[in-house]
Amino acid sequence: MAEGIRRVTIRSCEELERALRGLGLRCRVETYDALALAVPEEGEGGFEQEDIRQRAIELARAHGFSHLAVELQSQEAEGDTSDRATFSGD
Repeated sequence: MAEGIRRVTIRSCEELERALRGLGLRCRVETYDALALAVPEEGEGGFEQEDIRQRAIELARAHGFSHLAVELQSQEAEGDTSDRATFSGD
């Protein structure tokens, strides 16, 4: 674990959210058991930077989560009303 990151004993999405905001990541955190999902505010970035992303993962682990996922913001094509992402083999 990175120096300066203190491990907690109870999972808390509020505490993780506060820690991520301390990194400059404006997002809310949703939890699904041991998975933390960071949902960036409209137009926010930060997770695309490898060092910030790594620190965010370390913070999630320090706050009792096994994984951290980031919700990607949709950039809908003009006129596309589909609410599903298209993946190969879909």
